[in-house]
Amino acid sequence: MYDDADAELIRLARRGDRGAFSALYARHAKAVYLYAWSMLRADDDAEDVAQEVFVVAWRRLKQVRVVDSSALPWLLVTARNHARNVIRGRRAALPLDESLLPGDATRQERVEELSWVRQAVERLGGMDQRIIQLCLVEGYSYDEAAEHLGLSTTALAKRLQRARAGIRLSLRGES
Repeated sequence: MYDDADAELIRLARRGDRGAFSALYARHAKAVYLYAWSMLRADDDAEDVAQEVFVVAWRRLKQVRVVDSSALPWLLVTARNHARNVIRGRRAALPLDESLLPGDATRQERVEELSWVRQAVERLGGMDQRIIQLCLVEGYSYDEAAEHLGLSTTALAKRLQRARAGIRLSLRGES
């Protein structure tokens, strides 16, 4: 239905045409995913990045730039930035500060419990790990973390909710 150049698809999408945006997605999603995968080497993380790129593109349609009749360069730069956030999140592994634990007989139990939590967090995708790092470890507000990661506050809150539920299931041995 939409065989127009990216500039036309973006123009239509800016006017609220979801079909035009879907056509833009269909045209470039695979390239964005492959580019993210080339940086991350993880399917889940690459899928997350590709999804976030198009969420950002939808939210910032007025800022999407077309170069040589293609929006792909803008999409790839956005993918690179999100992939770098995932990589940073991987490096910022959650520390286990045993000095904060009580010194009594339960200390070893607490160390083991915190180790399980850390392992459950490490099984999450890179973006979810970064959200946990920012919100739960570093104390960023949802708004601050969302802005930092290029997400909407609602999307961040939903991802954090799902991540917490996944960690709870993991700790119960249900996942």
